[in-house]
Amino acid sequence: MVSKAYVETSDFLLADLDEMIREGLYRDRTEAVNDALCILIKQYKLSKLHAKDIVRRTRQSSAAE
Repeated sequence: MVSKAYVETSDFLLADLDEMIREGLYRDRTEAVNDALCILIKQYKLSKLHAKDIVRRTRQSSAAE
């Protein structure tokens, strides 16, 4: 399933995005934005896992003392 979203952004971000498309990194803006969203979501999920790991390690250290 595909959903559409309207996004406002700055001219300089679009210019950089369009440059990446001209250089052949992406076929179009949709592909580039989807890739950026995937990277952002992966980083977010990874940061949540990292935070959980820190809490777990802190609890283990406290229990060992």
